[in-house]
Amino acid sequence: MAKPIPLLDYHVKIGASVGEFAGFRVPIAFSSVIKEHMAVRERAGIFDITHMPMIRLSGSKTQELLEYLVPRSISNAQYDVMLGPTVFLNEKAGIKDDIMIYNISEREVIVVGNAINTEKDIEWIRRSVENLGYDIRVEYLNKEYTLLALQGPKSPEIIEKISSEALSLKPLEFMRNLDTSEGRVMIISRSGWTGEDGFEIIAEHKTALKIFKRAVDLGATPCGLAARDTLRLEMGYMLYGNDIDENTTPIEARYWLAFDLSKIKSEECIGCHELYSRLIEGADRVRLGIKFGKSERAIARSGAEVLVEGRVVGKITSGGYSPVLKRPIAMAYISTTHSLLGLQVRVKVRDKQVKGKLVDFPFI
Repeated sequence: MAKPIPLLDYHVKIGASVGEFAGFRVPIAFSSVIKEHMAVRERAGIFDITHMPMIRLSGSKTQELLEYLVPRSISNAQYDVMLGPTVFLNEKAGIKDDIMIYNISEREVIVVGNAINTEKDIEWIRRSVENLGYDIRVEYLNKEYTLLALQGPKSPEIIEKISSEALSLKPLEFMRNLDTSEGRVMIISRSGWTGEDGFEIIAEHKTALKIFKRAVDLGATPCGLAARDTLRLEMGYMLYGNDIDENTTPIEARYWLAFDLSKIKSEECIGCHELYSRLIEGADRVRLGIKFGKSERAIARSGAEVLVEGRVVGKITSGGYSPVLKRPIAMAYISTTHSLLGLQVRVKVRDKQVKGKLVDFPFI
């Protein structure tokens, strides 16, 4: 059975519609998706994203473990700065998960992954710890802590009233063990994963609930998973299981932030040498955007074929309506023989072919 996130009862109480995502019962929307989406673009919205796993690693070999597990350099990374986005790779350079790392100290980090990969990530880390013979503790924090995301151009004004200290954070920085107006929190970070300015708060459930309520009182709109999906699609951000998976490499996904060239070329880490080989060999397909006309109403869904003059040149992985552009948009993998920005294409949507053109990200 799907597990409810800890604050779900409260979300339902204030009007959230509930659905299942990656084995969790989560708020899908509190009002209309477009209203929530535009609140984030123009003002501020607050999300409960506790379905995403928070995995704490602690021990004397924590940095060595990360060097082995991710294709970005760890040894020179700053503390109290988020490291990422990056990925766990399999031996063939496929993406096991895309992750963000809170680099707390030489002995401690918190890895935030995707809900669909919770058990897989924990097992992957534990098996790697065992194979390396390291003494590292692996903890799943979601039983005790909630993860909130306050996003939008007005989010600094709201966070200032909750924690004035957090306002001084620069992008990707975080502070620990902060006293806020609603109680002590473990972490406040600043990363803006919707494409807007934003803050993430990790706190015990009771404190997180108080912060959620306070943010709403200060003008933040409660937002659900549906708005998260439209927001990330406008920015060209990928959803694991749709746009990337274990059969997709960062090269095909054009996920350049996920790895350091110097590391995959010379360091020993899982999938690194294979990733470097794929980089040298080149890709048969690449991830691009497709923008449709404003008069179009049909939404291209995952698996829909992309055609050029009747020839199939790619497939849609994510599609939806852009409230900002007021038109449908989509993400697709296109054959490199036809990955030409501006190229006119057609996409099969049910019983018709819809006109669009290839574009780069972000859409807005």
